[in-house]
Amino acid sequence: MGKMLNQMDDKSPLNKMSGRKILLGMAVIFVLPFTIAKTMHLLNVHPESHSYGTLVNPPKPLQVTDLHDLQGKSVGSAQWLKKWNIVTVEMANCLEPCQAQIHLLKQVNIALDKDAKRVQRILIAPSAEKFDALQKQYPELIIISGADAATAQFAAQFNAAKGDVYLVDPLGNLMMHYPQDMNPKGMLTDLKKLLKNSWAG
Repeated sequence: MGKMLNQMDDKSPLNKMSGRKILLGMAVIFVLPFTIAKTMHLLNVHPESHSYGTLVNPPKPLQVTDLHDLQGKSVGSAQWLKKWNIVTVEMANCLEPCQAQIHLLKQVNIALDKDAKRVQRILIAPSAEKFDALQKQYPELIIISGADAATAQFAAQFNAAKGDVYLVDPLGNLMMHYPQDMNPKGMLTDLKKLLKNSWAG
């Protein structure tokens, strides 16, 4: 008798209604975030946030060609996928302002403390100038230099003004830009946020 009552209870309209409510609740939980995100995208609504650099929107995947550093070591796509990249593009020879900026970016990198190893610094200079002295002063700086077509074509992807600085993420995407007279503390703040929230690099 008790078994029959239990079966009747399981099939009762009240239980069916409760089951539907549970399913509806689960659907709302899973679907609502996607709906909100899609709506925000269509309406071009973004959560309030602040960065000191200018976001490249959408991020631009870099096309890495056959590049080499001063030691002749290949700087292929794998090199860009390992870490976050602070990139300086110098369209001519790296004179005093350029060298001052290279030093400043080193200080920004050091200030990241335990996360400093997650970031690498790269100088791109599509010119015939020699950078041996600069390389000796900053041995950890990756210098891609040369008047060859591959270096020039790669540098052109940045649409750079002289002395501009860029951030490239560990997926190889150009995603943020800073002018030559950037605020280094602002860049440090941006990097700390990115490294804190990033699973890559």
